[in-house]
Amino acid sequence: MSSLAYDLHVLVRSLDRSAEVRLAPFGLTYARYLALVVVGDHDDLTQRELAVALGQSEPTASRTAAALADAGWLNVVRTPGTGNRRMLRLTPSGHDLLDRASASLGNDFDDVVRSIGQDPDHLAAQVRRLTATLEESS
Repeated sequence: MSSLAYDLHVLVRSLDRSAEVRLAPFGLTYARYLALVVVGDHDDLTQRELAVALGQSEPTASRTAAALADAGWLNVVRTPGTGNRRMLRLTPSGHDLLDRASASLGNDFDDVVRSIGQDPDHLAAQVRRLTATLEESS
């Protein structure tokens, strides 16, 4: 027997797998793409804040940041006098990659939503509303 909760879980898994395939031509995994999105939205984010935003452990977020830095898409800067604190910022090539990958992924998903006769903007608004409602009730 199916339920909305289960159907949403299956949808999220399908979206994640689809995003992996669609981002591969950009040299990105979905997890690394999400890290770029979070850092791109918040200049001078710390690795700890990245870990929280992604729901990852700090060591995992640190490895993700290091991989993105090695690829030239992220600057990881140790801040003087703050112990082990590192600030994250996209490089110009990181901004470019994020813009191109986001446009491609967004267009692809919008096309999928249109293919079932739905408006992507309306669906996105409903998803944001549902998310906000769930977060408020937690």
